[in-house]
Amino acid sequence: MKKIVFITTHNWDTKRQGGFHKFAEATALAGIETVFFSFPRPYYGYFMKREQLNPQVIRTLKKGISYKVGSGSVLNITFPTLRLPDAAGRVLPDWLMNFLLKKSLGSFHSFAKKFLEGTDCFVFESCEGVAFVDTIRRFFPKARIVYRPSDPMVYASVPERVKALEHHILQTADLSLIVNNEGVAAYKKSIPDFDQKVVYQVLSNGIDLDSYKKSYAVPAILNKPNTVLYVGAWEVEWPLLFEAAQKLPQCNFVVVCPNYPADKILNQVEAVENLTYVPGIKPDQVPAWITNCTVVMVPYVTDFYKDRPLGITAKYYQAMAACKPIVAYCDTPKLADVGVAVTYSYEDFISALQQALSQGSQHYQFDLQGREWSEICQKFISACEGCER
Repeated sequence: MKKIVFITTHNWDTKRQGGFHKFAEATALAGIETVFFSFPRPYYGYFMKREQLNPQVIRTLKKGISYKVGSGSVLNITFPTLRLPDAAGRVLPDWLMNFLLKKSLGSFHSFAKKFLEGTDCFVFESCEGVAFVDTIRRFFPKARIVYRPSDPMVYASVPERVKALEHHILQTADLSLIVNNEGVAAYKKSIPDFDQKVVYQVLSNGIDLDSYKKSYAVPAILNKPNTVLYVGAWEVEWPLLFEAAQKLPQCNFVVVCPNYPADKILNQVEAVENLTYVPGIKPDQVPAWITNCTVVMVPYVTDFYKDRPLGITAKYYQAMAACKPIVAYCDTPKLADVGVAVTYSYEDFISALQQALSQGSQHYQFDLQGREWSEICQKFISACEGCER
């Protein structure tokens, strides 16, 4: 394999400690020409100030920007389109939403000739970029198509047209690399005869184990007793945290999440002395935060796990590697099998926190050795090279 293209929601410079960043880093280090195709980046992003949607990002990625990775490099690009916000789908038909999703003021053919020519393998993330699969297949008939759904797009809040796009790529791709058996089960519920229609393997996410075994300077916000920390991208159950903060005044709750809560929630947080919200930290700072807290919490929204088949995710791997007590709310019951306190009521969550605070470090019945990123990335590259076109 000489050239690989990753179609992903992320920008390269976010430098996430997992997912497509790890895979692209591994291919670049292996001497494979690597392209990071950030999509979607709609034109309305020129009027926004978010990490992925802002004028500077779109202008820069339209031209392409190269990042050195060891002796190799990663080229980060985008193809801005007339994509509309999902809310427009309430009045516009699916075909028009999908058309605008891919339609640009420029030519995709010219874009593909400039940045994608010579690609041996295209790897799609679970994002609206999957809409390009037929176009990619038409332009590059000899290239392999791999689908890597980091989060299956089968949960209720995903628009039906996007679910249909995912169903199509699952049945079109030469290989799908699904994160866990929970994802496989979710797809089997939504796609009849899944095993006959989809070529797939299970390939988990990974972890840099050594990063969670080291000592780091304590982040200022965690320089308090009894710190209970959440670091993640999914929304949390704020009413639960308000109640926990009130009933456990000896604890200092810290939520690190890039998804800004509503102003009403932020105002409530400001009024609670032992609850702090942090809009986000750099990915390479995560080990320092995880290793320096007292307890790791994962307080998802009530019944979250019933809709999203995420299984035991890298968030838990991190805390396990750091030997931190973990208290989860409304996540997969399978966590209990490996020693994680997983709860489904406010009362039980608060009680489990009290117990976790008194126990110090914890060891788990979970094999992290097979989940080192170095090993996972090698399996990924082998799978991409070995799948049949």
